[in-house]
Amino acid sequence: MRKLELKNNRMHSASACRLISVLSGKGGVGKSVLTSNLADQISSLGNKVLIVDLDYNFGNQHILANIQASYGITQFENGSLSLGEAIYHVDDNLDLLPAYNCYGLFDQAEVTRLAEFTSRLREEASNYDVIICDHPSGLNKTTSVLAYASDIVLSVLVPELTSISDSYGLFKYLHEVDAKLDFRLLVNRAKDSDEAEYIVSKICALAERFIEDIPTYAGFVTENNQFKEAVASQTSIIKKHPDSPAVKELRVIARKLTGVKSGRISALAEINQGEKINKTPAFADIKG
Repeated sequence: MRKLELKNNRMHSASACRLISVLSGKGGVGKSVLTSNLADQISSLGNKVLIVDLDYNFGNQHILANIQASYGITQFENGSLSLGEAIYHVDDNLDLLPAYNCYGLFDQAEVTRLAEFTSRLREEASNYDVIICDHPSGLNKTTSVLAYASDIVLSVLVPELTSISDSYGLFKYLHEVDAKLDFRLLVNRAKDSDEAEYIVSKICALAERFIEDIPTYAGFVTENNQFKEAVASQTSIIKKHPDSPAVKELRVIARKLTGVKSGRISALAEINQGEKINKTPAFADIKG
């Protein structure tokens, strides 16, 4: 599969619907939980939102939403159900297209088939304000095609060296094909805003040096055990703990994703990255 094919198959609808792809370089960073909670936050701002579970091997958005699914993305993809017939209603302004019983669905799919799926999704979801896609961790053909077709790519990472490295790698890979891709970093399980901003500035310093461009900072969510309680209750954190700091942090991110693009961080201006990056050998080795 050539990268040029991916770029040529990038399709954006003229509709106002915004397609957001949520990615992560590695598993275990809380991507799916953040996706469901961000979708809930975006819908609470008055937007009609559709969650699409694209983790067709191990999708769990229906579990997080406390839905017993018996159909979903497979039936929509093969045309046996329309989008309206294949979705489940989660809450006011919030629907879900689940990954139910679709192991290996796109494993052998050609780029054309994936592009057609994306185009049909946009067309049939034109009555939504936001489509937010929960991708499997890592990078595969499906993730690449959908990322290039997205209005925003949101990369979730945590304060761990491997996660930081993988997020930089995602940005580098996707940027090589489309330098105009709106790629944003969301730091999960941060100690505080300072830690999150420091991590983002590290990635920006690497990107500025080796790619000559930098990603956008989407925001952060602090470490919070209340997420576990919400997941155990199969509900969102805003419903389980409406006064949680995480709710305020998610709301800030939701507003950025649905409103004016957040300004990019200049890594070298934020802190003296030229010196700090060379004093951290592990980061200096993250090239590509």
